[in-house]
Amino acid sequence: MLKEVMDEILSAEARATEIIADATLRAKEIRQAGEKESSMIVAEGKKAASDLLASLEKETDLAAAGEERAVLEKGQRDAAAIKKGAEGRVTDAAESIKDRLLEKYGVTAL
Repeated sequence: MLKEVMDEILSAEARATEIIADATLRAKEIRQAGEKESSMIVAEGKKAASDLLASLEKETDLAAAGEERAVLEKGQRDAAAIKKGAEGRVTDAAESIKDRLLEKYGVTAL
C-alpha cells in the first residue's frame, strides 16, 4: 500500500510538472502575442499620428496660401488706389514746390 501511495504521489508530481510546463509555455505564448499586438498598435498609432500631422500641415499650408493671396490682392488694390489718387496730386505738388523754390530764392522766371 505504501508503494501505491508513493506511486500516486510520484504520478501527481509528474502531472503537476507537466501542468506547470504547459502553463509556462502558454504564458510565454500569451506574452509574446501581447507584445506583438502591442507593437502593432503602437506602430498603427504612430502612423495615424503621422498621417494626421501631414494632413494638418497640408491644410495649414493651404489656408496660409489663401490668406497670403488675399493680403497680396488687397495690397495691390490699395496700391492701385493710392497711385490713382496721387496721379493728379503729383503734378500739383511739383508745381507747388517749383513755385515755392522760385519764391524762396527770388527767381521768378526760368
